[in-house]
Amino acid sequence: MSEKTEAPTGRRISEAREEGRVARSIELNAAMALLIGTWLIKASGKQMVVILENLMTSTLITLPEVEPSQTWLQSVLFSSVMPLVPGLVILLVGLLVTGVSVTLAQTGLMWANKRVGFDFSRLNPVPGFKRIFSAQGLVELIKALLKLLIVGWVAYSFLRGHVNEMLSLVQMDLSTGISIWTDLGISLMQRVGLAYIVLALADYGYQRWQHIRSMKMTKEEVKEDMKSSEGDPFIRSRIRGQQRRMARMRMMSNVKKADVVIINPTHLAVAVRYVPEEMNAPKLLAKGAHRTAQRIVELARQHNIPVIQNIPVARALYRAVEIDQEIPSELYAALAEVLAYVYKVHSKPRFETNPEAL
Repeated sequence: MSEKTEAPTGRRISEAREEGRVARSIELNAAMALLIGTWLIKASGKQMVVILENLMTSTLITLPEVEPSQTWLQSVLFSSVMPLVPGLVILLVGLLVTGVSVTLAQTGLMWANKRVGFDFSRLNPVPGFKRIFSAQGLVELIKALLKLLIVGWVAYSFLRGHVNEMLSLVQMDLSTGISIWTDLGISLMQRVGLAYIVLALADYGYQRWQHIRSMKMTKEEVKEDMKSSEGDPFIRSRIRGQQRRMARMRMMSNVKKADVVIINPTHLAVAVRYVPEEMNAPKLLAKGAHRTAQRIVELARQHNIPVIQNIPVARALYRAVEIDQEIPSELYAALAEVLAYVYKVHSKPRFETNPEAL
């Protein structure tokens, strides 16, 4: 790990997700389930306590007067337990939604294809013992002891403050005793849940740190990963160079189709074509600077294309228009003057219509 100092690449992170290796704290799921479950019990727990109290009372009162049988037991369970079903369903659904939501918040939507299926290597006890007696196993032991100490201290401090109240329950009637015991239990669960959630958040932070640390890469691994995902830099450079050369050749082949080449005077050159029957506006066929501009001028003269020096128009077209794009409307007037001049000076223009139509 001393050599792995580089942050993981996107490809390494994606591969880890495909393998199901993400930062996730099981403690956070348990803590949130405890808090949400406590809140749901507190919301509907009073009604459930009343139902259970009525069940116990009616059973104790009627038991000496009836002959227990399967039919009597079924009727008692049906009449007494059915009212508990809505509260239990709400509790179970709430816990299910909480578990799914907390897991998605930690991992996001994920489908680990490589984790699907049975792994026979997990049956080997040797790796299990190695994990138990490894540094990671020691960390898990420390975390468990810390959780036991903190949660145990919170529970002990709460119960110690209510010892007299719990001892007095034996002197109360059943209804009052159950109500007080329920309130004490919910309060205890809330305090334990709050302490547990703090531990769970700390554990999630540790899991994220450990996950990123386990995926760190050496400089050589980063280079190899970049080569695998994007290709060798030398080859990519050769391909881009070849693409630029081919694009330049296509551009140069279009110069012979131009109606006029405008220069500045040797630094820039742009080739323009306008066929009213085919185009909505003049189009820039080629442009270049320095050597490319000189080559455009040479090709234009070889094909008897007028070469006009107009510094403002050449600069404007070179900066504002890309190859094979139409000339913007704000440059129509300046370009029309150039085309009109070419039409006037050259006895055989390459365009047939009056350029002033622009």
